[in-house]
Amino acid sequence: MREISRKVAEIQNEGLGEHRLRDLNDEINKLLRERWHWERRIVELGGPNYNKHGAKMTDLEGNIVDVPNTSGRGPGIRELFEKPPELRKRRTRSAEGAMRRREVEEWRRLDEVRREARKGVLFEEEEDVVEEEGKEREREEEKEKEREFVVHVRLPDEKEIEKMVLLKKKMELLREYASEDLVEQEKEAKAMLNIHR
Repeated sequence: MREISRKVAEIQNEGLGEHRLRDLNDEINKLLRERWHWERRIVELGGPNYNKHGAKMTDLEGNIVDVPNTSGRGPGIRELFEKPPELRKRRTRSAEGAMRRREVEEWRRLDEVRREARKGVLFEEEEDVVEEEGKEREREEEKEKEREFVVHVRLPDEKEIEKMVLLKKKMELLREYASEDLVEQEKEAKAMLNIHR
């Protein structure tokens, strides 16, 4: 039961990769099947029936749900803890152009009001209002810039990550099973063949 609890807690980590998630799901299902078989055997030997009251757990929204059945016909652990995909609003080029035109028109309007204020046409009170509008506009632009911050760092894609993980596993296996002489011979052969991996 402790191992099942530990793996259920681990599977809730959102940073897990697809492969590790599936492996954990399989391991949990296997442990649940094994637990069910042991509980059935306990009943056969005259012990208490632990299956009488099915195990309960909570999903991400806090709703109480049954532990997935071990027959493999119901939802898996992943489906229980899966969050609904977030909907992102995407800007199209036409929407971006329309937004840019509105911003330019607003700026021109404010600029015109400032010019009129400099000419002395507007009263001082109205000038203060225009300045306050300008400051408010600048604050909004700063907030917009903060929201649109983009980091220009190249992240490895899934295939590159798989290659790195595979290379790491190969190196660990070599360290574990290969003798020092074999490793030296491999380095010499790679140096002769001009292979740099």
